[in-house]
Amino acid sequence: MPTENNNQAVESQQDNSLNEKDATTQTNETEDQLTFTTQEFDAEVDKRISKALETAKSKWDEQKQSEISQAEKLAKMSAAERKDAEEKAKIAKLEQREKELNMREYRYEAKKELEINSMPAEFVDMVISDDVETTKKNITALKSAFDKSVEKAVTERLKGDAPKESNNGGSNDPFAAVVAKYK
Repeated sequence: MPTENNNQAVESQQDNSLNEKDATTQTNETEDQLTFTTQEFDAEVDKRISKALETAKSKWDEQKQSEISQAEKLAKMSAAERKDAEEKAKIAKLEQREKELNMREYRYEAKKELEINSMPAEFVDMVISDDVETTKKNITALKSAFDKSVEKAVTERLKGDAPKESNNGGSNDPFAAVVAKYK
């Protein structure tokens, strides 16, 4: 019976030390995390929402002011001038849309070209440009640099020490003895 009591005492001490370690670990984890009260959290959320709203409102105000100034300019123009200005605005919008579509197409083509060259599609932002030829040149340049870098890394990892030869001339080598029989 005394050994059972001793074993139980040792086990309870071990359990207590484990519980203390767990409590210490949990305390360290909670110290690393930020904690907010409900009021602090609400205040932070309100602050961030207010900032986002102010930014959006300023953009809307700028857009509205540019529309008003454009309308004032059109009002001062004659009918022919107004028509020309409206046509120029339409042409500018169409050119912008065409440029956006071309960029989407270039992006798609660049991704395909990267896949063909066995390169990650994440590189598309590094190689894309305003025209197809420059994009292809960028892909080619990136491919060669990427391949050189990979080859260098592989060579570095595969580099190792040459096998050491034995000092005794190989007389204890069983393979050498078998080969010598057949010579």
